[in-house]
Amino acid sequence: MSVFDDFERLKREGLPQILVIFGEEDMLVQEIKNQLLDFVKYDSTDLGQSYFDLNNGNLDLALEELDSLPFFSDIRLVIFENLTNMTTEKKSVFDDKQMKRFEDFLENPVDFTQLVIILHGKLDSRLKSVKKLKKVASLLDAKKMKRTELFNYFNKVNPELSNPVLNRIVDKSNEQFPTIKQNIELIKTFNGNKKISIEDVEKVVPNSLQDNIFLLTEFVIRGKITEARNLVHDLTMQGEDIIKLTAILTNSFRLYYQTKLMQEKNWSEAKQTEQLKINPYRIKLANQLVGSISSTYFAQALLDLIDLDYQLKSTGADKVYRFDVTLIKLTLKKK
Repeated sequence: MSVFDDFERLKREGLPQILVIFGEEDMLVQEIKNQLLDFVKYDSTDLGQSYFDLNNGNLDLALEELDSLPFFSDIRLVIFENLTNMTTEKKSVFDDKQMKRFEDFLENPVDFTQLVIILHGKLDSRLKSVKKLKKVASLLDAKKMKRTELFNYFNKVNPELSNPVLNRIVDKSNEQFPTIKQNIELIKTFNGNKKISIEDVEKVVPNSLQDNIFLLTEFVIRGKITEARNLVHDLTMQGEDIIKLTAILTNSFRLYYQTKLMQEKNWSEAKQTEQLKINPYRIKLANQLVGSISSTYFAQALLDLIDLDYQLKSTGADKVYRFDVTLIKLTLKKK
């Protein structure tokens, strides 16, 4: 289950008296925060609600709010953001005296205060204050989402998108939550009220690094060394690291080698997908690419890339030069 599933459960059951939203996936923390503010109908003019960014707020006033009686309601909602004392970040907002006062509240929380703590980082479980917090609070850990969790979440909030379309958007977004969200908004703006197709995704959504690596592999396999070298130049100019490119290229050739072996056994694409447990679209593209090429080529290419990775990490040789030489070797071997 994802953090969004946990949050939906809490909303159905009723928010707990003390809730902590935390995690190193900052965009997920921000998204849950936004959904929380919508759910509680947060209004800065509402005397029963208080929000404090502890990096910028009046800290003593924030602590006073924890014990202040609510106006015109039974519950006062207090939101603390960036209480870095409780994270692994080497930074404190509360001094020792203020922290003691906060811990006293955790030991004896008043019934009329509902507290939400939003932390952009990892809880430091070694701290006494965090141990006290865990005893009384419900925790929402915004950790990195798996592909299926990403798909299920965006499928739920965007039911108008077909499964193939959403899968392609996830692919082109490198399975990154903020990028998926941004690309869905982009393509909806572009298409207006029209139904979104795979062709629309290809036209509107920018290529991911994985897409560019696929294109690079295709250039190599088709013997287009000039295009391959130009693409590598563009990627490095955009800040991509040669070691990272090598790792992704190696994974791609590993997939092609596996696909070719399965193809030689007359395995269907469905059976290949089940075995490799990756997106069917990638399997389809891989099958199209490896069709007339021997498995021997992919086996040797994989060994060359593994050797390149070793050289890049163990010698002081020029990384771009080493990568370029290997790229040429892979292209010439294909010929």
